[in-house]
Amino acid sequence: MHVYGGVSVGKNTHVYDGAILGGPPQDLKYAGEPTRLEIGENCTIREYCTLNRGTVQGGGCTRVANKVLVMAYSHIAHDCDIREGAVIANSCQLGGHVRIGEYATIGGVTAIQQRNQVGAYAFVGGTHKVDRDVPPCTKASGNPIRYGALNLHALRLHPEKFPEERVKALSRAYRELYRGVRPVAEIIEELKNGPEPLFREFFDEHWGGTLVRP
Repeated sequence: MHVYGGVSVGKNTHVYDGAILGGPPQDLKYAGEPTRLEIGENCTIREYCTLNRGTVQGGGCTRVANKVLVMAYSHIAHDCDIREGAVIANSCQLGGHVRIGEYATIGGVTAIQQRNQVGAYAFVGGTHKVDRDVPPCTKASGNPIRYGALNLHALRLHPEKFPEERVKALSRAYRELYRGVRPVAEIIEELKNGPEPLFREFFDEHWGGTLVRP
């Protein structure tokens, strides 16, 4: 294991052999500025993972929240934001400025293009290329990546957060988005201003979530 400067690691986080934490960002704009990598508590960083520091242009920090599992040989690039409870399976490659929502799961050998996001409680299958945003609480697969269904497995693991009425509301929203006839932009505007906090977060001004119909 090698740890560069500018790295903080929370308590009860385990880092395994060969991992490199806080290496300089692989970005041509980086000119040696002091930037950071912050890793929360109760995380697991397995063998030969690489987690880079942020860039000044991206806010100066790569963040990994509490209870995150990063499996062997995965790469988390500069300015990524990995939320609590996320699981990143073996050999995943995350480009710069990627956001992974809380309790999302990324299947092995999946590559996520820079500036895309995977919403909270979503699941992305293995060996995929993610070149567009994956909305919260969904399953995504295919080439090109596309909406599959609600990720009911994740929702059932958190019944206190997802009572039946909330699950039904999410289902209605995605039926309208992916099976409806109204313009996507019109539906997105409703979701941004609606009662579901996961949609408001997904479409926030900083990340600017987007959705594409298959």
